[in-house]
Amino acid sequence: MEKKTKEKLKKGIKKIEDNKKLIIGLAIGLIVGLFIMVITEDEEIAKLENGQEPVVTFNNQTITADDLYEDMKEYYSVSVLLNTIDDMLFKDKYLDEGTIKKEVDATVAQYKEYYKDNFSSLLNQNGFSSEKEFRNVLLLDYRRNEAVNDYMKDHVTEEEINNYYKENVYGDVNSKHILVKPDTTSDMSEDEIATKKSEAKKLAEEIIKKLNSGKTFDEVKDEYKDSIVYEELGDQAYNASLEQNYLDEMHKLKVDEYSKTPVETSYGYHIVYKISEGKKPELKTVKDDVIDAVVKEKQSENTKYYQETLFQIRKEANLTFKDSSLETKYNSYKNSLLK
Repeated sequence: MEKKTKEKLKKGIKKIEDNKKLIIGLAIGLIVGLFIMVITEDEEIAKLENGQEPVVTFNNQTITADDLYEDMKEYYSVSVLLNTIDDMLFKDKYLDEGTIKKEVDATVAQYKEYYKDNFSSLLNQNGFSSEKEFRNVLLLDYRRNEAVNDYMKDHVTEEEINNYYKENVYGDVNSKHILVKPDTTSDMSEDEIATKKSEAKKLAEEIIKKLNSGKTFDEVKDEYKDSIVYEELGDQAYNASLEQNYLDEMHKLKVDEYSKTPVETSYGYHIVYKISEGKKPELKTVKDDVIDAVVKEKQSENTKYYQETLFQIRKEANLTFKDSSLETKYNSYKNSLLK
């Protein structure tokens, strides 16, 4: 696979490390449930003189339910607690089926394809006892992302929608462009790459000078055909899958106007020519897309949006602690993430 895929997979492993004790967390949730059962069942449960339920006895030693709980609380603490809380909050809304199942299964398959025979070792090195545990952590991560996005969409205001529509939405634009690509290779040094990019930019500026002198776009693209890429894109919406610099340029240009300075994207340097622009769509037809765009803007402007939203969702679920030490740990953890 390409280098980008490798980096993506490594980032994925790093991202889910905080969640990798999900199964243990679920086990703790189960134990809590069993404690409740002990209280409510009619069957008599063996207890010590002080009322504590023994969990294990050996060599005249006894581990009680309270002992086990305190050890778990001290050792796994907030990360496991949050995994359990979030799993319970989101699993019924974001079921492990349909698109979610396909996404999680595809991610697991991607890791397997890349790491091949080393997949099991990868899991062990990152603290996963099984593929199922790894999959469940991916599933929780997916559910959290969905929950955060849905919450943020639900809290976009009409003012924000109207402002974005006014400033950013426009009719479909047809454009053509001349692209000068830097002649770089993967084994070049940073200085060599910078030199090639500088050469490409100079050529793009030379082409613009030819346009400024009176030559047509077609004449110039024919003259430089061996050094450039030429393309007509056809109608593209305001939110088309194009790099933002190109979108911004094709929007701000007037019809029959071309770029006066090179437009840089990851592909190289463009000279954009605006052929036509359609009528701006009505808000009601693009409202969902506008909401998505507003959310993306908020996310790009605030690096802590993800954790802030998760803490808010938990708060609105009336999260209440019955254990003061866990509450202290939770608040400390929250403050450390959001400060």
